Amino acid sequence: MALLAKLKIKSLPITLLLLVSLGAWQQAKANTLVWGTAFHAEPQQLVDELDANSNFINHLLFDPLFLLDQQGRIAPRLITKWKIISPTQIQFELRSGVVFHSGNPLTAEDVEWTFQQLSQQAHLHALFAPIKSLKALNTLQFEVRTYRPFSELIQRLSFIFPADKQFYTTEENTSSSFAVSGTGPFKVSRYVPGIVTEFEIHSSYWRTNRSNVQRIKVVPIKQAEMRMASLFSRDVDIVDHVPENYVELLNKDKQLSVIQTEGLKWLAIELNQRNPALDNRRVRQALNLAIDNIRLAEVLGPYALASTQLSIPGQAGYNAELLPRYNLLLAHQLLQQAGYEKGFKLTMAVPESLFGDQSKVVSQLVSMLDRVNISLQPQWLSDQDYQLAVDSCSSDLVLTRRQGDAGNVLSIARAMFLSEGEPITDEGGPCEAYQNDKISQLILAGEQELDEEKRAKIIQYLEQQIYQEAVFVPLYWQRKIWALNQRIDIKNMNRASPFPLFEQLQVLD
Repeated sequence: MALLAKLKIKSLPITLLLLVSLGAWQQAKANTLVWGTAFHAEPQQLVDELDANSNFINHLLFDPLFLLDQQGRIAPRLITKWKIISPTQIQFELRSGVVFHSGNPLTAEDVEWTFQQLSQQAHLHALFAPIKSLKALNTLQFEVRTYRPFSELIQRLSFIFPADKQFYTTEENTSSSFAVSGTGPFKVSRYVPGIVTEFEIHSSYWRTNRSNVQRIKVVPIKQAEMRMASLFSRDVDIVDHVPENYVELLNKDKQLSVIQTEGLKWLAIELNQRNPALDNRRVRQALNLAIDNIRLAEVLGPYALASTQLSIPGQAGYNAELLPRYNLLLAHQLLQQAGYEKGFKLTMAVPESLFGDQSKVVSQLVSMLDRVNISLQPQWLSDQDYQLAVDSCSSDLVLTRRQGDAGNVLSIARAMFLSEGEPITDEGGPCEAYQNDKISQLILAGEQELDEEKRAKIIQYLEQQIYQEAVFVPLYWQRKIWALNQRIDIKNMNRASPFPLFEQLQVLD
């Protein structure tokens, strides 16, 4: 078993003690920030999450090698410079003087060890598969070799948050939930599963431009109404996943502010082509034509944007020619041509953790598909059962959520349309990705093209081919909304990231 599996801290269910603890808290002091979150505030000893929703805790405790800057571009974080030796060989140099919470210095050996732990995880295999090796050269330098020229290497390295090898390979540090040693601006001081996670400042943090926040309390509050009530009563200073129907009320409170981060949540329907109907392109096209995603976006309000492709408007690979294609008459015609004019049934796996207003989408989808005689049967599943349904292809459709950050279009395309593994083999998991030679070749070509303009054209053409094949149903992008007390100065929070970053945040007196 991989060491990461042994180190992973187990989460516990949220209990009703939260109701008591929130009511008992006093107004936070100027150097303390109280954060009400929709997620389990669960620290990890090694960062192995791809979901930005749950990664905010990790960014308090760890620094990645690369991170989105204020302009939404991938920029060095723990890396200072790199040198291209060949198209498949690059050397990187770490920032000197960085120390872990334990006091141990950050070295290239820590980066190599962290990569080894992550690359053993099945759910991260496709992410790191293009990387042939990552080896430490000396104290601060390491070398990355790839199987082929790989344009998204920097983006992939942004998922590596170096962990403290010396600390974690000491036996007594593998079992305690407090045994977390990262290089981040805060460190864990207290953890009560399901109730609160407390952080205190990392006094030896490498950045000199620092936040004046000395302590952060993160409280999991799953119910949106409770999060908002806690904010209005000033029990918490900041909340995430604000329902849009609260925005107007928040704007009327002169002591509160509403912000949005640039990272977008993407909702789409992935199709299981083991179902004979969904293996037919006419049926797939009919599904896209029957679903009015402009209407879905309108239901969710001004922070939602109808989606037609993987790329976000404004990204280099966005194809402006791909328009929403709602057309009931044509959908009926295509189903008739495919021999399904009398209709059929489809099951759809839906995660129970689908947030707030987004759950409205499911009933809208049922209604829309009913108009073309397709009976949609949603299956609301726990996160664990949902993942099992995805892995085993046990549902006809999967309502999928992904995070759309700058530069990861090809990563999403690979996950959806290529079998795992690099180089590509005939082996794969129990549920194979959609297979199309032309789409596969375009993904690989985009990954290998180092010229940005040429890569953008490849992605635009890729988007066109995916659109024509109708291999998934894009629904919408939705911005993340946050609300916070105006005593928090937000100008340094880096909202180009999927969530605010707090290492430079200032709390006003």
